[in-house]
Amino acid sequence: MIVVSNSTILIGLAKIGKLDLLPKIFSKIYIPMEVFYELIGKGGKKPGSEKIKKVRWIQSKVVKDRTQVNLLTATLQKGEAEVLCLAKELNADLVLLDEGKARKSAILAGFEVMGLIGLLILAKELGLIKNVQSFIEELRRKRFRVSERIVTEALKKAGEIPAKI
Repeated sequence: MIVVSNSTILIGLAKIGKLDLLPKIFSKIYIPMEVFYELIGKGGKKPGSEKIKKVRWIQSKVVKDRTQVNLLTATLQKGEAEVLCLAKELNADLVLLDEGKARKSAILAGFEVMGLIGLLILAKELGLIKNVQSFIEELRRKRFRVSERIVTEALKKAGEIPAKI
């Protein structure tokens, strides 16, 4: 499975000490160079930056289609634009994105998209974590923004609160 990720997912997982979930779910994660620079290049102070530099299961790649990146930056941040272009170049099976506008663009481009909360639900389904709620609460304590609607939907999907009848 070919998976391309934006920085938000990696930073969020690093903030809650769960970056190690990714190689248990996917054998390799690709990130475009702009995402690598967002994580490492700007002083290397982002959560997980030291680990991200060392692990072999995260591979940074140069995006070839600079024209497409430039076109997409009219509506998306550069890292998000590069994620979509790299996903296209690699014929990715899954794109890991949280930002609404970038997610919509990825879906319109035909990609399967998953965010950090969806990744936590998948980790629970695979038996890698016991619950989703405690990690969402920890993310919120560490200033990771998640709407109440998404939290409620996620906890229902994870079977941690009952769905309305």
